Amino acid sequence: MKKNKIYIIIALSVFILAGCKSNNDQETYFIPTMAPEIIEDEWAYLDELLEDDEEENEETTNEEEPTNPITIKYVKLSSAGTSLNVRSAPSATESTVVGTLKHADSVEVISIENGWASINYNGQTCYVSAEFLVDDIPSR
Repeated sequence: MKKNKIYIIIALSVFILAGCKSNNDQETYFIPTMAPEIIEDEWAYLDELLEDDEEENEETTNEEEPTNPITIKYVKLSSAGTSLNVRSAPSATESTVVGTLKHADSVEVISIENGWASINYNGQTCYVSAEFLVDDIPSR
């Protein structure tokens, strides 16, 4: 048992001395850094940082424009072979027809006002009668 302890002590000594061996061929690199800034009241400093962040967040949220959520609706027509006119303005008499939609076509509705739905149609805001739009896909 005593012999084992001696071997362990010798082995540990060899490992320790081997780790402490200096190698003059290796270069040592030193990266200079600035001394840390001493802050008297760290909590007050952190509070100031948080207030600055909150003010920045308030400024960015105030600048954003409110957006209307786009809703998907479907065209529901009662007669086979008919189509729904897509118009340039929300009026049947004072607008031009810019396209048509078929039964069960889906549309992105921006808003609905006075019986007219403003929709995204080929990258433009156009209008259809909201009377012919439903939330669920109609049967064929």
